[in-house]
Amino acid sequence: MKKILLFPCIILLAMLLPCKVEAQFALFVNDNGVFSANTDTVLSAIAAANIQCDVFNARDSLRSPSAAEMQPYAIVIWYCSSDGVGNYLWNASDSDNNELIVYLENGGKLWLMGTDFMYDRYGSAPDVFVPGDFVYDYLGISDYVAQSYGDDGGLGVPQLDPVLSWSPMVQPTIKWVFSTAWWVDGCKPAGNAVPVYKMGPESYPLQGLSAAVYNHYDFQASEKEVTYFFDPAIIDTYQNRVDLFWWTFNTILMPPPGFNELPRMESALIVGQNPVDDKLQCNIPGSIAESKFSVSISDFSGKLVYNKLIEENGPFEIDVSSFRTGVYLLSISDKLKIYNEKFVVSR
Repeated sequence: MKKILLFPCIILLAMLLPCKVEAQFALFVNDNGVFSANTDTVLSAIAAANIQCDVFNARDSLRSPSAAEMQPYAIVIWYCSSDGVGNYLWNASDSDNNELIVYLENGGKLWLMGTDFMYDRYGSAPDVFVPGDFVYDYLGISDYVAQSYGDDGGLGVPQLDPVLSWSPMVQPTIKWVFSTAWWVDGCKPAGNAVPVYKMGPESYPLQGLSAAVYNHYDFQASEKEVTYFFDPAIIDTYQNRVDLFWWTFNTILMPPPGFNELPRMESALIVGQNPVDDKLQCNIPGSIAESKFSVSISDFSGKLVYNKLIEENGPFEIDVSSFRTGVYLLSISDKLKIYNEKFVVSR
């Protein structure tokens, strides 16, 4: 495995850049060097999803966009299609893209999609990543496990099944214009990352491996990243592509106002594991003025899913075992002030 180190100079450069101004549109980086029609297909669906984009053609420019070129954009959409050779995601030299790291360290959001960009740098699966690796820290991947077709006996993956339900909009199963999709990466999430889609159906040999992952590596800041380890250009219908792009943009990358812009807490409300699968371990803010206070939890769409008036003298827990996988907002209030912190339910 190729070890990736984040040098202090990268972080220093990120600190020296101007404060990020949230734009209303994205920068689309075309890193597709094989099937240009796929880029047109994806851009058409993105436009139909009402996502405004400027386009940077990395293949024509023979380079990655600089941090300064990415900086004005709220989101960078990096599209690799099915090209597995010489991706500018890796500087066309199988090395860290330091410009992208600077952009992400300065609060940028990345939406990465395509097949074979993992193969381009790491070769055939499997591979394992640790903190300090770009793939672990930013893409939220601990294990690059397998590829469809290459590691499933030449079958290809028939479909991708939804895992998360963060909004009232139903996420449909993803199917293809072909009977199966080849070279889709199957991975395992790491750290704060959670799966969005997994390989399926149940009878498929690689069933359960994550093929789309959402990584929110700082719960109290704007940094976030979603990776689709497949080429959305081959999704079965135009409308399904549009729906997927709309959902991704509006519920993962651009959440309801205020949800991702919470002030940093002086002391954490959540003292236990986060992500959590059963019991959420909570702490009482030191400045709580009353012995009784309200505790509420809202889901990503803003729907209230838990509300209770409680009285505790110390840490307490909330049973979230019945909650669906996703991102939630914990709020504690004593009628004078509201304290908020986000958490993830993941299983």
